[in-house]
Amino acid sequence: MNPRIDFQTHPSRYRHWKLEIEGSVATLVMAVDESLPLDAESNYELKLNSYDLGVDIELADALQRIRFEHPEVRTLVLRSALDRVFCSGANIYMLRSSSHALKVNFCKFTNETRLYLEELSAESGVRSVAALNGATSGGGYELALACDQILLMDDGNSAVSLPEVPLLGVLPGTGGLT
Repeated sequence: MNPRIDFQTHPSRYRHWKLEIEGSVATLVMAVDESLPLDAESNYELKLNSYDLGVDIELADALQRIRFEHPEVRTLVLRSALDRVFCSGANIYMLRSSSHALKVNFCKFTNETRLYLEELSAESGVRSVAALNGATSGGGYELALACDQILLMDDGNSAVSLPEVPLLGVLPGTGGLT
């Protein structure tokens, strides 16, 4: 049986993102709590800022709050709280253990969240910047590609990749390239 998914949240309840607003700049800091997957009965950890539907629900909520509750915001910066890792994308263990229905809903919702990011720029004039301070792969790279600009730290460790293409034989599908 699939867990009941609650899409209602608030910044005070975020477990994976921190939303900071200072004047005309909003910053979303990704710090995924490894031990808190969406379903408490799940047997996977959200390592290396990987994400499941719970992480994406918070991101979607934050983007909508910036757009509709904070008209003073003109710039959005997405960054990671982890050293040498921005985001490793969708959690493969979550996808492997999920029902088909949950996988479909995850992909659909994640794509919609990327569209919220693009709409924030197109409809509200908020320019988004992905500040990549380390490894960025799969859906993490697609998240960055949905932003208006990408800043990649030139430290010899930062890199971007789409490992699902050669490893799984699938095209990226959460909106960054589609």
